[in-house]
Amino acid sequence: MAFVTFVGGSFTSLALTWEDLYMKPLIDMVYLRQKVILPMHSFAQLKTLHFDPPNAVVHVGGMLSIELTLLSQMPIPVQVDQIAIHVHFSIEKNSYRKTAEWLTKHKTSNGVISFPNEVAGFPFSRNNLPALELYEMYERSPSDNSLNTAGIICKNVHMLLRRQESSSSLDIPAGVTLEDGAHVLKCNNLILEPGVNKITFNTQAKEPGTYTLRQLCTSVGKVQFVLLHIYPIVQYDVYSQEPQLKVEPMTDSLLAGIPQKVKFTVTTGHYTMKNGDTLQLSNADAMPILYHPESKAVIYSNTREKISESSLRIQSSEKITSITLPVAPAYHVIEFELEVMYLPSATESAAEKENTTNKEVHRKNKEKQKQDNCMATVDQKVTIDCPWSIYSTIIALTFCIPFNAKHSLLSAGKRKYVQVCVQNLSELCFQLSDYSLKNSSDCTDLQLVPLNPESQQVIYSKQSIFFVWELKWTKELPLSLQCLFSVSFCPATSEEQSLTLKPFTYEFQVENFFTLYHVKTEIFPPLGAEYCKTGSLCSLEVSITRLVDLSEVDRDEALTESDGYCTTKLMYEVVDNSSNWAVCGKSSGVISMPVAARAIHKVHMEVMPLFAGYLPFPDVRLFKYLPHHSAHSMQLDADSWIENDNLSVDKNVDDQADSSSIRSRGSLHSAASGEHKGLPMPRLQSFSSGQVFNCSTGMQILVIPSKDDHVLEVNIT
Repeated sequence: MAFVTFVGGSFTSLALTWEDLYMKPLIDMVYLRQKVILPMHSFAQLKTLHFDPPNAVVHVGGMLSIELTLLSQMPIPVQVDQIAIHVHFSIEKNSYRKTAEWLTKHKTSNGVISFPNEVAGFPFSRNNLPALELYEMYERSPSDNSLNTAGIICKNVHMLLRRQESSSSLDIPAGVTLEDGAHVLKCNNLILEPGVNKITFNTQAKEPGTYTLRQLCTSVGKVQFVLLHIYPIVQYDVYSQEPQLKVEPMTDSLLAGIPQKVKFTVTTGHYTMKNGDTLQLSNADAMPILYHPESKAVIYSNTREKISESSLRIQSSEKITSITLPVAPAYHVIEFELEVMYLPSATESAAEKENTTNKEVHRKNKEKQKQDNCMATVDQKVTIDCPWSIYSTIIALTFCIPFNAKHSLLSAGKRKYVQVCVQNLSELCFQLSDYSLKNSSDCTDLQLVPLNPESQQVIYSKQSIFFVWELKWTKELPLSLQCLFSVSFCPATSEEQSLTLKPFTYEFQVENFFTLYHVKTEIFPPLGAEYCKTGSLCSLEVSITRLVDLSEVDRDEALTESDGYCTTKLMYEVVDNSSNWAVCGKSSGVISMPVAARAIHKVHMEVMPLFAGYLPFPDVRLFKYLPHHSAHSMQLDADSWIENDNLSVDKNVDDQADSSSIRSRGSLHSAASGEHKGLPMPRLQSFSSGQVFNCSTGMQILVIPSKDDHVLEVNIT
């Protein structure tokens, strides 16, 4: 039994001291000059571990600091010869691909690891020992019952401080073994004070890989206190990074046509930048690289601390732009900014110019129309030669073209106009000037007369501006016109407008644009009536006039030549999509049209107005009527034709050029249509834009209500 007494204001040990009960067996072992390994928990307890840098990621050659918090269990300061951390080194598969950025994303950021109070799994764990049986003891004076002595008694001290036999005390306890390895972190000649102690280990990373802290060993003479397993698992990573070059825009998106900044980031990795190291950029005609003499490069450490700043030396030739990099040590970052500008253009390829014979192109055009409200993007590639590699680096910058251009051909009889629509798809406002439209073909007899004012115009975000030119010619026009539209632009908010910027250009082609046929529609009231009335049959006359003689565009399968007299077959169709008119009788038909100037063909039919008021005229459509053996017709897009099942061809269709051979949409098929089931059907080909001019488009006629009496019943409750 051991006890401590309090006599006369001080503690007095009446039993065994700490040196007698605990250190005496160890001293005996040291005296015998044998190394003794004991569990750590009987000497000290590992509380926390802190990494610096906190993410426990360091490059080869970098410094890593590990701070341990040890809770000493000893009642007095203890001189410690050495505290060592045994580390296991491993190289994972493809570890050379792990960069600092990758490792940082997969590591904790605070760098502090806490450990439980009791470490399970040790053969000599404190949990295996019995609990202390402590009792209070008081001695009072027999005379006056005053307190003379107060103490604490431990009744099971014989179980807690029991000595092992001398023979077994020299053996290493089972399960406590110290790992051997080349990677050991050490701190020598320390004094552990009772309670909390901070121990710092500093190491320089040498080999890339993953380092796992396995064991902690504290040496006091020949005695080693070992923490067999450090748990939870503690690791730090060492990486060796290849030099990298990254080019990224300073804004969310790069707009073509205006100077914008891009940031160059050079991560040196294991490479040391020497004097004279340069980046060689290949120049592209569509993307010049702009720079200013005051451009500077900033050098950062791998922890993003600014180290220095130096001027950037840039030399440019016709094909190469050379950027001299500042001297920088390994595992540093060099950043600088340059301005680039992409020169936009919108060119329409030949396969997309008025081509209705290719179904794939027609489908792509429809998809393109759906994306008209989205900015088109262009990837501009730049080849860069870096000093640390023999291979070139290809960088792609994506530019958004702020404008979308479309063209259309307008007709007024024989007069022709070309209209170009420019739409601003970006969020910026631009100022437009110096617009022009040129004919790239050598046609001196053609003039393009602009109808817009020559003053500068501001185009706001999501706004469209139209430019119109009138075509004037003195001789016969060519079959096609190759046009190039250009307009200079700059941001409306910029104070300095650069005159060296190239304009936005749009190239397109117009084919078969001259007028072949003039269509005129007239509606006459019934005989004896001054106005058309609802529910009354009115006469509709369609007059089709040929304006030019035989030309190259007429030479197709529909053309018939006999003794110098040429005719072609046309199909007309009268439709009213607004449901204002009811077309009575045959609404479509096939005619044989002479191919000669001023040739006229008239068609009569009856229509009935369904509503009163100013009603627009029904639409009159004109198509080329091609025979079924036409190879050209089989290649045309089905969207440009009337469907086969909407046509019923008579047996003598080539002889009867009237409406009896054609059924309009929605009409009943004749009995003869069943006889031609499975036979090739004639096809319809649409005219190009501008080849047919309908002078009655947009015209209206007054329709008055009929005089029939109607009874209106009104119930009032």
